[in-house]
Amino acid sequence: MNKRHHSYLLTGFLILGMATSAAAQYYESYVPEGYSMAPPMQQHLYSETTSVNADSSWLEEDTTVGYQTYTIRKGDTLGSISKMFFGTTQQWKKIATANRISDATKIKVGQVIEIPTTDYNRGQGVTYRQRSRYISSPPTTAPAPVTALPLPPVTQSDDAVLYSDAGLPQIILPGDLNKKRKTDDYHVSFNGLTGLVNTFAAYPLGDNLFSTAFGMVWNKITRRDGQRLENGEDGDFWEFPILMTYAGENFEVAFKLPFESYDVFAPITYNFRDGTDSGMGDAQLRLKFTSQNDDMASCLGLGAIFPTSDITIGNTENDNAWEVFAGLSSKRKEGGNFHVNGGYQAGDGNTTHEGVFVNAGFEYDPNDSFTFMGEINFYNRVNNGRSTDLVLGMRYHVKPGMSLTLASPIALSNDMFFGYDYRLQGLLQYHY
Repeated sequence: MNKRHHSYLLTGFLILGMATSAAAQYYESYVPEGYSMAPPMQQHLYSETTSVNADSSWLEEDTTVGYQTYTIRKGDTLGSISKMFFGTTQQWKKIATANRISDATKIKVGQVIEIPTTDYNRGQGVTYRQRSRYISSPPTTAPAPVTALPLPPVTQSDDAVLYSDAGLPQIILPGDLNKKRKTDDYHVSFNGLTGLVNTFAAYPLGDNLFSTAFGMVWNKITRRDGQRLENGEDGDFWEFPILMTYAGENFEVAFKLPFESYDVFAPITYNFRDGTDSGMGDAQLRLKFTSQNDDMASCLGLGAIFPTSDITIGNTENDNAWEVFAGLSSKRKEGGNFHVNGGYQAGDGNTTHEGVFVNAGFEYDPNDSFTFMGEINFYNRVNNGRSTDLVLGMRYHVKPGMSLTLASPIALSNDMFFGYDYRLQGLLQYHY
């Protein structure tokens, strides 16, 4: 039995050895070269942060990354923020990517963003630092393509911005090359045309604008045909004009409908004790044509005066009258502007309006809310006397299109039918 048992064991070992040799030959014939059935070596990754940002060499490294927080203010854009921290606007995409901003035009005032930079001395905000150490292998997948962000616009800024094609960053030029003057929001004068107080401007109110204005004029009557009233004599004049104006790009039409009131007590100078009357004054229609550029404007105009007055006090010799006028205005974008204009009125027997007038005015805008004005107005009417007024006025811009004008003409000389020493004028106007 022992010999037979040993024979069985020897035969089994021979069969096992032959099978192992055959399997080895099969493995070497069909398995690719370099393949190993040994378990893969474990990759070691050590990091103090959750992000992976090793350099392209993928060697053991020790890098320092910094960022700052910045609170967006009014007028900020990603381009201007990039200029503040990096000295160039070309890093705005880096800021947008770091803050996951897909639309750079929708940043908000008060929003806190991170500025990825290693310069801890620039900008404002709190600086954070993160330290990373990596031992890793290069990634096996390609990075996702970066979608080009839209160019952010520059708003609330005095910088001029030039955009280029292919999504390149904007180029910001210092200063404002196309800054518009606040008084592009023009307003009308007391004759309905665009202008100051009584001096009109050569340019129109605007393109396709309609204006409505309501005014008030008051003065104490102190003279009769140049002769000063005696002690105890007194008089008041009131006018309430309604002004309607329509303006196109290079023309303007103005209509004035005045309502007047006289209250005169001059028994010595005027030969009656109580002269009181109220009613409609003479309606006036004017058409102005303008030629202008960015710096200057000139105009020519025609007017008509209709004898609609039903006042029976004062000089009542009225008839139809026509008017021709011209003007010149500067349009500087900063500081003050000058306006000079004049005209001639003529009519068959119209002694109230017939004559010439010359106006010279200056306006200055210290800020967006106020305009200060000064004028010299000269009138020479046939059979109605002459007058020269120094006018000081102020215009308050209530809101875009709406203004309140207050003025006080002071008579340097006045020998008109009913003369005055000074006047008070007010005008509320709105255009739309």
